[in-house]
Amino acid sequence: MTSGGALDGIRVLDLSGHIAAGYCGKLFADHGAEVVLVEPPEGFPTRRLPPFAPGVEVPEASGMHAYLSANKLSVVCARQRDLRALARGASLVIDHGVGDCRPMQIETLADVSPHAVLLSITWFGQGGPYKNFAGSDGVCQALTSQIDWLGESGGPPLIPGGYHAQMTAGLTAFIAAMGQVLARELGNNWGPSHLDVSIFEASICFTEIEATRAYSGQPIRTRIGVNRFRAIYPLGIYPCRDGWLGVTALTPSQWETFCRLLGLERLTRVERYWESLSRLEDADILDALIASRVREHSAVELARRGQSMRIPLSIVPTMEQLFDVDQYVDRGAFAAVTHPDLGAVQLPVTPFRLYEVPAKRGGRVSRLGADTDAALAGAGAST
Repeated sequence: MTSGGALDGIRVLDLSGHIAAGYCGKLFADHGAEVVLVEPPEGFPTRRLPPFAPGVEVPEASGMHAYLSANKLSVVCARQRDLRALARGASLVIDHGVGDCRPMQIETLADVSPHAVLLSITWFGQGGPYKNFAGSDGVCQALTSQIDWLGESGGPPLIPGGYHAQMTAGLTAFIAAMGQVLARELGNNWGPSHLDVSIFEASICFTEIEATRAYSGQPIRTRIGVNRFRAIYPLGIYPCRDGWLGVTALTPSQWETFCRLLGLERLTRVERYWESLSRLEDADILDALIASRVREHSAVELARRGQSMRIPLSIVPTMEQLFDVDQYVDRGAFAAVTHPDLGAVQLPVTPFRLYEVPAKRGGRVSRLGADTDAALAGAGAST
């Protein structure tokens, strides 16, 4: 069966079951590849990750798994011979690359599917001094200084929620794997290929300046508080009468216009405030004034008026408001994914667009092992 997608005809096996591999596979599936989740009897770890739907007491009712796994097949595979049968003819096999627990080595894969690419995604790669270290998204964010400036000045840093490092690595892995797979599809076959993607190295693209200062032996600057970023003020998020407003007023003209928007013209007459760094020095005083005025208005009103005055303001939607943001609605940023326990839920679509062969919008999520019999039978394995 063909999907008409850009990657139609490509077959991917995911043996890993973690978020980075899941996002990599999702991008393949969104663009037409057949992606098979080869799961253990207890299912992949993503099936047990929050968020969960309120009141749904089902182990598989993970919103995160639903997002990563729409339009993928789920096969429970406990035997090596079944795995070999599934791998026959695969274009890409994704594994977790961990020592003796790896379900398929590159030598074995080359025997079964000579043109396949093996992709391993680990926290720190399979070589180098960090290779045996335990990792997490927070660890990667700490090592790249992304949390240095988050939090109160006198307290510990704040670690953002979510899976930023793993999602970045999933995209990185997709780009690398797609290049290798398409090269082989075009006849450029250089023998067995093994890609080793480090989640940490993928997240280095977001490294903040403090990491480079530490590496070069310069003093580490201290955290200066919430909504406080050196040399830029005001920069941050402020609560409005309804919703939140994102503010960046850096240049003298932006600061002057922002003050007029809030009825704080007297501040424009303070000459030292024409410089952002001087405003930052008085941030506690100015924040109290800004916050009190912003709270009198709606976020939509201020954002629209501010943008018409050429001030870089934006609405910062809450989770409940995401689906009503006009640009998201116009661009179709969300689509319905059907889950056997959650029903139809709105989830983000692929964040880049192909016009002639667009990515799938929405889809369905397979229950654990739902496609086992059909997939093994199609692969010529006994069930």
